Formats: sequence, C-alpha cells, structure tokens
Amino acid sequence: MSLNVLLDNSDRLIYVIPYKIVDLIASSLLERIMSKICCLAITVLLLVNICLGQTPKGKLTGKVVDGETKEPLIGASVMVEGTKYGAITDADGNYIIINVEPGEYSVSASMVGYRKVITTHIIVAADRTTDVNFTLLSTPIEQQPVVVVGQRPIVVRDRTSTESLVTAREITTAPIQGIRGILDLSSAIQRNPNGTYSVRGGGPLELRFQINGIDQVQGNTGVPGYNAAFGERSNTSWKYDVNPLGVEQLEVITGGFSAEYGNAQSGVVKVVTKEGGSKFSGQIRYEYRPPGKYHFGPYLFGPQTVEWQDWGTFDKWLAARGTIPGFPNVSDDSLRVLYNKWVQNHSPAPDGGANQIGVYDYRKLSYNRFLFGFGGPLGAGNGLTFYASGEYRASPARIPSIEQVQIYQDYNLTLAFHPTELQKLRFTTMYQEYKGSVWSGSDDIRWASIMGQFPNYKYYTFVDSPKDELTTTQSVTWTNMLSKRTFFELTLWHQVQRVIERNMPTIRRTDPSLVPPGVWDENFSRIPYDEQVTSLYALDARDDIWHLSFDYTSQINKTNLLKTGLKLEYWDTRYSGESGARLNALITYSGFAEYYHAYPLIAAIYFQDKMEYEGMVANIGLRGDAYNFGTRVPVDIFRPFYPGTGNGGTPFNGDRGNPETKPSKTFYMLSPRVGVSFPIGERTAFRLQYGHFYSMPIFRQAISKTTTQGWWMYADPNLGPRKTISYEVGVQQNIAGTHRLDVAAFYNDRVNQTVTVRIHSPVGSQVYSPQNDPYYVSYRNYGFGSSQGIEINFDKVALGRWNYRLSYTFQRTTYGAYGSPDIYPDPNDPRLHIPRSRASEYVTPDDRTHTFRAILSYALGKEEGLRILDIYPFEMTDISVIYAAQSGIPFTFPPNRLDGVTNNRRYPLESKVDLSIQKRLAILGLNALLGIRVQNLFNNKWLTPLDGYNQQMVSWVNYDITRDTPAKSPTDPQYDVYKFYYFETYRNVPTEVYFIFGIQF
Repeated sequence: MSLNVLLDNSDRLIYVIPYKIVDLIASSLLERIMSKICCLAITVLLLVNICLGQTPKGKLTGKVVDGETKEPLIGASVMVEGTKYGAITDADGNYIIINVEPGEYSVSASMVGYRKVITTHIIVAADRTTDVNFTLLSTPIEQQPVVVVGQRPIVVRDRTSTESLVTAREITTAPIQGIRGILDLSSAIQRNPNGTYSVRGGGPLELRFQINGIDQVQGNTGVPGYNAAFGERSNTSWKYDVNPLGVEQLEVITGGFSAEYGNAQSGVVKVVTKEGGSKFSGQIRYEYRPPGKYHFGPYLFGPQTVEWQDWGTFDKWLAARGTIPGFPNVSDDSLRVLYNKWVQNHSPAPDGGANQIGVYDYRKLSYNRFLFGFGGPLGAGNGLTFYASGEYRASPARIPSIEQVQIYQDYNLTLAFHPTELQKLRFTTMYQEYKGSVWSGSDDIRWASIMGQFPNYKYYTFVDSPKDELTTTQSVTWTNMLSKRTFFELTLWHQVQRVIERNMPTIRRTDPSLVPPGVWDENFSRIPYDEQVTSLYALDARDDIWHLSFDYTSQINKTNLLKTGLKLEYWDTRYSGESGARLNALITYSGFAEYYHAYPLIAAIYFQDKMEYEGMVANIGLRGDAYNFGTRVPVDIFRPFYPGTGNGGTPFNGDRGNPETKPSKTFYMLSPRVGVSFPIGERTAFRLQYGHFYSMPIFRQAISKTTTQGWWMYADPNLGPRKTISYEVGVQQNIAGTHRLDVAAFYNDRVNQTVTVRIHSPVGSQVYSPQNDPYYVSYRNYGFGSSQGIEINFDKVALGRWNYRLSYTFQRTTYGAYGSPDIYPDPNDPRLHIPRSRASEYVTPDDRTHTFRAILSYALGKEEGLRILDIYPFEMTDISVIYAAQSGIPFTFPPNRLDGVTNNRRYPLESKVDLSIQKRLAILGLNALLGIRVQNLFNNKWLTPLDGYNQQMVSWVNYDITRDTPAKSPTDPQYDVYKFYYFETYRNVPTEVYFIFGIQF
C-alpha cells in the first residue's frame, strides 16, 4: 500500500490514506521521520551555534506549445531538474511554479508523444518571476532530450524598482575581497569613511542587509563614550563581508522595495547562500598579500620623519645642549643614556615586534586569508543535504594600532531536510567574529587606527584597547506547501551579539626604561596618568535578540501572487563602556562611563499583492510597524538624575536631578508601497514607484547615556521614527537584443530625521559644557532633507565571453534642521535662539554629485582562446576589471566671506582600477586555481578632506601645499603639519597585490 497525494480542481491537497496503514504510519513511518528529526536536532544542539534562516523565494512561469501548430499543450509536465519543483500545464498551456530557491537551474518540459526539451542556465532570483517558455516537437519514438541554453531576459518585466542581480560566478571572479566589494559596484551606494554605507544620499545605517532572510542587525554602533562627538565606530559593516564561496546569489535594491522589508529608508541587500546538491562538490582557496607599507608617505618610524631628523642621531643631542632653553645640561655619558632611551622608545623591537610602549614595524606583517566551501548529500537519497563555508582572514592594520592584525572569521553550515515532498526544514550554522579596535578597520586612513584621528598617539598605541565582536545565531524555519500554489514559512531565530574591549597591561609612565619628558617629545603624547597600568577604554556590550516571523504566500489565480506576514522581535540589550581610569559601571572617578540596559520590542505586519498581466505588473503593499525601546524616561528632561561623582572622586557639585522616570512610548507607522511596471513587448518596460519607508532611531541616539562629571550625553528613548517618501520613474530598454539600458529618475524626501540638540540642565557635564551654563547632548526629530537625481545602468545580458556592467548616478543631497539647537527649561529664556533654514540651502558634507562604476570581464572556457600546437594556454581563464570614479566631497571656502553659502567647493575627483586574473588547471582530477588580484592598479591617490577651515586648507587651496609638503624651517607653520599629518595626506590604500591559490572539486 502507499500514501497517495491528489490535487483537486480547487488546488487543495487531498490525502488518500487506506485505513489499514494508519497504525503502520503511526508506528513506523512517523517514528522514522521523528527519529530523523530528533537525531538532527541533537546534532544541531551540539554545534556551537545554529542559524536557520528563511530564504526569499522565486517563481517560474511560462507556456508550453506544439512546435508545428503553435497550439498550447494541456497536461505537459514542467520540472526543475534535480529538485522536486514542478507543475502541469493548464488548458491554456500555462504553468506556474512557486517557492523556488534562488539559484541557477535547468528546467525541462515533457509530454507523451513529444520530444523532451531541457533549458539550461535559468537564473531564478529572489522575489522575481522568471519566464521559461517551451516549444515541443512531436515524435513517434522516444529520443534524447533537446538541450537549449537559456538566455537571461533583457527586459525584466516585473522590475518595479532599481535593482541589480549578481550570480555566484560573478562574485567569485570579480576583483573584490568580499561581498562589500559587490556593493561598491553600484553607483547609488557610497562607502563612508568609517566603513558604513549610504544609498542615494541616505543615512549611514539605512541599508537593510539580509542573509537568507535574516537581518544583519547591530546594537550600539557608536564610539564608546564619544559617540556624541564621533558618531559610528569604524567598520560596523564587517558582517556584510560574507564568504563569497558560500554565496549563491546577491540582489541589491537601491530604489523602493516591497512591503515585506522594513526598518530601512534607503535600500535592501539580499544574500542567498548555497545549499548542498545531489553530488559532493566544493572548493578551497588561500590568498596572500606580501608584507609592505600600505599608506602613502615615508615609514612612520623612519629617518625621514621630522622627529627622527631632529633627534635621531647623537650629534643633534650634543648640539641642543646649551642652546635650547630647558635642555638638560648633563655630561656626554648621561646625555647618551637619554639618547639611547629615546631611540629605544621610538623604534620597534629588534625583531620588528612591539617595544615597551607598543611601537612595532607594521611593514613586516603579511595578509593571509583562508576560504572554503563544500557540500552535498548526507546519507542515501536527497532528503538531507548540507553546505559548509568558512573564512579566516588576518589583515594587518595599515598604520600602527593596538591589535596590529585584524582577525575576521565567518563560518556557515546549511542543512536542508525534506521530511516529505511538501515540507522542508533549512538549517544554517553561522558564526561571525571580528577582532580589531574601535578606531580601526576602514580603508580610509582616518579610521584605519586611532592614529588616524589622533596622530599625536603615534608613539603610544596603548591608549586604545583591542575590541572583539562576536555574533552567533540560532533559528528554525519550517516551509510547508499547502498546495501547488500556496505555502507558508514559520521562522524563529535567536541571535546573540557581543562587543568586548579588554584593557591590556602597560608599563607606568614612570618606568625607568622611558626617556623623561622633554623637548625631544615633539608634542607627541606620552602615558597620561601616573597610576595607569593598563590601556584605556573598556567595553562590554551584549544583545540578546529573539525574532519570530510567519509568511504566507499564495498564487490565488493566474495573475495574483498574494503574500502576507507577521514579524515580532524582542531585544535584551545592555551596554557598559568606560574610560578605564578608576571607575565602575556608571559612577566614574574620572573620564567617562556609558551605560544602559533596555528591552526594545519591534513588531510588523504586511500585505502584498503582485499582479502580473500582459501589459502591466504591479507590486502593491501595505506595511505596519511598531516599536518601543523598553526603557525608562526621565519625568523631567531638564533634571535627569545623575548618580556619579565630581572631579577626582569628589562629591558632585550641583543639583543631582529628579530620580522619577516613566515608561518609553510606543510608536506606530503605516507604509504604503506601490510599484508598477508597464512592459511594451519584449523591448521596453516603463515603471513607477512610490512608497513610505520608516526606520527606528539607532540605539546610540535613543537609549545610550554618557557621564563625564555630569551628563555629557543622555539619549531620547521617545525619538520618533525617521521617514523617507520615495518616488521613482524608470525605463528599461532592450538594446540590440543583447544589452539592457535602465534609466531611473528618483526623488527621496526625508523628514523626522535625527539631529543633535543641547539641553541646558544643572546636571550637564562639567567638563564639556560651561560651568555657568551646563548642558548635555541629546537628540530630536528636527532634521529633514532630500536627494534627487538619476541612476543609469547599462548591462550586457546575453551570454558570451565578454560581459560588462556600467553604472552612473548623478544626484544632489541636501539637508536642514528646524527649531533651536539649544533647549532651555524656560521657553522664553532670552538666550534661546531659533535659527531656521530650508533643506535646499545646504548640500550635505558627504554629497557626491557624480559617481561612476564599471566592471568588465572576459572568460575563456575549455579549449577556447589562442591555440598553439593544439595547446590552449589561456583556456579556463577569467579576467575582470573594475573602474570606479566619484566626485570629491564638498567644502566651504572661504568661510564668513559669502553670507549663507555652504559647501561651495569640492575636493578632487577620486578614481581607481582593480584587476583580477584567475586560471583554472586540471590536476589529478581536480580543478586547481591560480590567480592574482590587484587593488588600485595605478596607485591613484585620494586627497584626505581637511577638518574645517584652518591654515592647512588655506595653504592647499591658495598655494597647492598639502600635508606631505615638508617645511622649510622649524618656524614654518607647515613644520607641525608635516610632522603629525603627512601620512594622512591621502586617505585611500596604495597598490595592493594579492596572490590566490585554490582547488575545486
């Protein structure tokens, strides 16, 4: 006997189960299934951490017709080869297959009396409809199938916003390090100096990044204790760098996105990882970059520096004795002792390692990276498959930093289990860790080390502490097909994030091995405190996140795909940051302390209908969001209770405030989303997009609190949501049947954006505000702005050796704020000043009017290319080149000369070229890989923007004198500029050469 599954006319599944096998099912089949599930669960629990993610799905549609009569074929079988996805054509010859995992497939159509046709290289994209039509020829006898190479559609009929799709092969052959390099290929996306991303002029944390449907969320992203001044810490986007060997597909949406996605104002990135197939396969890769100096200008501890030219030889010390006021008048022997200590303190250890105050030879450290990805079936049949991928990367800091080498690790294990043909469980392990420091990790020299912000710390790297960020996730997703056209997914995931800064032991500043203070210090910083025995700054931040989501998808008829869902997310977030000098959690002896513990709750519900007609495709949706930061708010914002001490542990001098608090507010948002595409034949498609997009305030502006002898910063848990209203008009055009031109004009109107205010309070910081008028920093929804522009993308879509993608964006982003930056208890206070301005008056300081990106690739297959004596020396070779160019950011010059004019000039154009060459070789039945990747091939230089108007800016604008221009004499104002800042003249990385070795099996 067998278990039969039938499909009735209403698409419902009917289970026909003979009565006699009920006991058998209960005692045998069900028992075996549960046994497998239990064994699998035990295996999962034994792993360090498990992430089971919901993967966005795609859809296949098409028509099957008779090759001679062109009449539709009723009852033809259409199957996705190697999977259980399939459908039967209806009375019009049409078929629909939903719930298809994104990836590349072969799709077949067959029918009795007709020759089977298999179409290969079909790309199924997340949330997209892929059309595959078949023409079958009648045959009296069974013959081998006809194999047709599928072509990607030139015009994407259901594209209702600007987006780009990148496949696994494009990712692994491009001259990029990780997935973040793919984001850089879009001209609408900008990587900011500290490593965050902005889309079409949006904020730095307004990009929603998902891996298999799981958000890559961040807790507090600020610089501990100083987020009010410096904003986000360096390299908060490190989790975006997923191992490229484990990625099946990536989609970047820079226009409006559907109602399914929320808590983002600018864009969405959807990463889909690989699943194991029916055969075991995989690859291993190693990358190496030789040691070297990866900043412009001389070696930081070498003879070309100002301090070494002044004090690097003993004769300079002899000459200074008796001629420089305050210089010690001691014997030659005593002077040589001082000189030797100076040399030792200003030089790495003999082996190049760190000396007693952290000076090391950063040029001797090499870059090493290990990657792997492999998968296949587990056990008999294809009921259980796996795919494992991982990466270990050791990347030396460009300039000296406390950690010396930044360590990045990413491990991912995917288990896919099909207990029945109608159900699926997907298991994916994920472990992500990044070791660096708060100030390091970005490609921009200013955020490559704490030296980038404070060059005077050049000979004192222990001012900062190493940072360790770790994220693990647990989740379970159950996909259940209710019918051939309806399924639901239930997902529960649990994520733990941890950010730790641990103090490192240091020597005391009175240690006899240190040269005493003197003119030879050249104003470089020394160990600041007599009692200091460790590096400064400590941090312990932990986020415990639970997420539950339910998504229901149904193709209710031929034209309407309905999707609805509910999402709930709960956080337990705590943060304790300290300056590291005589303190505990919140009450400080000196320095700062930053602390909070909150329980944010987030909820969302959405409804979405994708309507597909011959002349129109529409995505219409409505999304509802709600959030509450789950913390307490001062009853009196002008007197928030301060529990700390005054200077040096003395009693706090002033009003401690009111300890009364009240619960934080709950905010509700409703977001309509409409996207419409009007395909005109196969060559053109117009589109319109409109939507409201909200995002929560970030944690550092909503729930953080910082003390420095009073409140320096007290965030506002009652901040409202930030909002963007997006408009887009676009057109796709088929060019010569091989290329796609996509042009989109956009306007993003931003309101309720977060700005900084000063709340004047008796408990304000006695360090960072005037004693007679203390205040603390907080945040309000007083900001607004807009971005308007045009984005043009030109792609070669047709298959071939040559492929390229060009992307250009012209845009202008403006901002403004209303209300007063100072808030007093008395609204009639005479000191209250309310400047008002319009957003159009101010171009944002990070605006880039012109941005251009291009990637060009050339691929040779087996026995292709130049032939010499029956040998093809260049076969199996991939060459890829990326060119990037963008306008410099704006600045104001001259200041106070042109009333009301801001950001009226720009820094020079920034451009670079990256190159990748990879060749595959057949060795012992394996495919070996040899490659080289060159970043910044022509060693282009990007001038580092100057901080505000000063003599450095005047010298550069008027006389073309940059920071790396040596001074003519010690009295020259350029003397100190060159001494401290010469290595910061150019912000980007010089030419880097990476060697690649790999094996594919």
